[in-house]
Amino acid sequence: MAKGFTFEAQGYLDELKQMQDAIVPICKMGLYEGARAALDAVLAEIDDIPDRRFTNSGMARGLTKTDKDDLRAGLGISRMRDVDGQVSVKIGFDGYGSHRTQTWPNGVPVAMIARGICRGTSWLEKNDFVSKAIRKSRARIESGIANRIDIQIQKTIGENNK
Repeated sequence: MAKGFTFEAQGYLDELKQMQDAIVPICKMGLYEGARAALDAVLAEIDDIPDRRFTNSGMARGLTKTDKDDLRAGLGISRMRDVDGQVSVKIGFDGYGSHRTQTWPNGVPVAMIARGICRGTSWLEKNDFVSKAIRKSRARIESGIANRIDIQIQKTIGENNK
C-alpha cells in the first residue's frame, strides 16, 4: 500500500529565489580565493627557480636575482570579468623589469622574462614554473574555492533565516 505525503513548497522556493540573487557574488568570492592560492603557489615556485649559471654547452639555466625580483613584482591578479554569466579572472605578469637595454629602454617586459623561462630560448633552458606551481597546488586551489563558497552560502542562509 502506497503512502503519500505533502509539504509546503513555497517556503523552499522563496529561499531558492533569494539564493539566486546571491549566487554570482558568492562564486566571485570563491574564484578570487582560488586565484589568490594560485598566485601564492606561483610566487613560491619563483623562489625555487635556480640561480643563473651557464652549462658547458653554453646554455643558461635559471634566472638572475634581478629577474626573479621583477617576476615577483610583476605578478598579479586581473579584475574579474563577467561575460554572459561566465565569471573569469586571470593571473599573469605585467609591467617592465629593472634591466634596461637598447631595445627596451623602459626595462625588459616582465611577461617576456616569464615566457622566456617557461618555454626556453636558444640560450636559456626551459623551466615551466607556472604550470608546475598550478599542478602542485591544484587540490589546495580547488579546496580554497569550495571552502569560501560553502562559508558564504552558510552566511547567506543564516542571514535569510533571521
